[in-house]
Amino acid sequence: MTRSFAPAGNLVLALAAAALLAGCQMPGFTPPPTQTAALPPPALPKPPPETRGIWIVGSSALRGSIEQAAAKFDGGPDSKPHLDARGTAAGFRAFCAGVGLDHPDMVASDRPIAAAEYQRCRSGGIALTEYGFGPKRFVYVKDSHMMAVPGVSEFVDSWGRRGKPVSAPTAGS
Repeated sequence: MTRSFAPAGNLVLALAAAALLAGCQMPGFTPPPTQTAALPPPALPKPPPETRGIWIVGSSALRGSIEQAAAKFDGGPDSKPHLDARGTAAGFRAFCAGVGLDHPDMVASDRPIAAAEYQRCRSGGIALTEYGFGPKRFVYVKDSHMMAVPGVSEFVDSWGRRGKPVSAPTAGS
């Protein structure tokens, strides 16, 4: 009794199966999107005009510092500081998206501004000042909002810290 193998038939079946599988997409196999400086600004909900106050975005790591400064600040209900803590990268994207009451006044950051973030701000016509709150704790303020938005200048003055104008960082992206 002799057995006959059909290697050509097995090869055809294997190739057909490979072709079918190659066209399939495995669910959950797509890598998550990465956050880069090229991402558009996040859609942050704008505070209503009557409760806008001083709009701060960025890192929750500075929540304590911001809340302490806000508690000491007696600027009235129109200039009450609010921190929308959605992260440093999202904060910089929202902060650098533009000037005016439709955009945040400050960003609380757990790191210095990156070169790409600085370039995005500069390309939007935004000049900014950095205030240090200790190692890895910074607040960046739009210079144009210092006088244009009620309470921003007074809130910054209440910190008792000197800021420094931000020039192009050389590290980071």
